[in-house]
Amino acid sequence: MAVKTNRKPLPTIGVDKYTFFPLTSDTAEGAEYGEAYSLRGTVEIAPSDSGGSDVFDADNGAYVADTYIENIGHDITNADIPPQVDAMWRGLEMKNGLVTVGTNMPTKYFGVAWRALKSDGTYRYVRYFKGSYSFASNVGGKTKPSTGASEKQTAKATFTAVARDYDNNYYEYIDETDLPESVTRETFETEWFTDMNWKPEAEE
Repeated sequence: MAVKTNRKPLPTIGVDKYTFFPLTSDTAEGAEYGEAYSLRGTVEIAPSDSGGSDVFDADNGAYVADTYIENIGHDITNADIPPQVDAMWRGLEMKNGLVTVGTNMPTKYFGVAWRALKSDGTYRYVRYFKGSYSFASNVGGKTKPSTGASEKQTAKATFTAVARDYDNNYYEYIDETDLPESVTRETFETEWFTDMNWKPEAEE
């Protein structure tokens, strides 16, 4: 699709296809990922990024102003975090269906991708190249609501991004309306949600 200019900003009204990839190698030569895992039941994804500016004074005034971003990542609210996903994110191994949480929890890194539906019916696609998950205990509970009650229980986790060693990048995103004309949504989504290193390119 051709790039359109002077578009009005559009609110996002939905999110789905949350997919994560175990990061198996990250060196100066390249980054490699394991098999994609699609997590169903995504309710909300909220960026955790924050930033600001730092002013250095010299010559009796503001001399240099540096801007920065910190706490890069996102909080995910999901209908549930299944035990097998809990184990993967914590770097644990399920044995006979059991997830045993102890002091030995190595940091595991993942890449992640998803899409957000915009109010005009098109999508924004997002992916973070490297980060780790943290979340509270997965064994809490709440009394089942009575018949007709709309309240639902959810699970939450935080994805904290770090720069990938390969290229020092954190994340990237693209709107469907900005895809090259030669790249269809179907082709794009097939690649976006299976290969963390793939990028859309226009045919010459």
